[in-house]
Amino acid sequence: MPRLLAPALVVAALALGGCDSQDSLLGEFVGTDRVGAVSRSVEGEAVYTVVDAGRGPEVVLGLFVGDLLESGRDEYDYVLFRLPGDRPGVGAYAVDADPNLRAASATIARVDDADDVLDAEGVVLYGTSGTLAITSVDGNGFTGGTYAFEAEGVRVRRGNGAVTGGAAGQFEAYYVSPSVFRSLGLDLGL
Repeated sequence: MPRLLAPALVVAALALGGCDSQDSLLGEFVGTDRVGAVSRSVEGEAVYTVVDAGRGPEVVLGLFVGDLLESGRDEYDYVLFRLPGDRPGVGAYAVDADPNLRAASATIARVDDADDVLDAEGVVLYGTSGTLAITSVDGNGFTGGTYAFEAEGVRVRRGNGAVTGGAAGQFEAYYVSPSVFRSLGLDLGL
């Protein structure tokens, strides 16, 4: 099974081809994701918000493949992080699937026809180990960093069953209100 590059190598490699989201309306991300043995290069828009998650505030960072509005209602293609706190802070955060830890959670979702459970196809993976590193936070609403994590989950419909994968990349995300995430119709638990 192919392994993701070590986080230090990911940071160094991606620093050479970084995002330039301050020239964009929303933030951007570049990276790779892997489902089983199949990897692909991904890029798109990166945004974050802060929500009240019942156990306190959480930062929700969404890396949407393509356009932010392309992931919605019935087609999911994103990497999503949830981090305890009322604002992003510079630092390295462990990715862990245990909801009782004060760690970052990570999700890879690539599902078509999600509005109809019987027709849905794709994968949903949850991060099991890795790192979300926030390297910058500025006063203009941007936060930047890198990520690398391994994940496990399920394949929906075609060949139902367990599948592994992972993701790595870098981002510059722009703050949006929680209502933007809710308007997408995604099941983000918001």
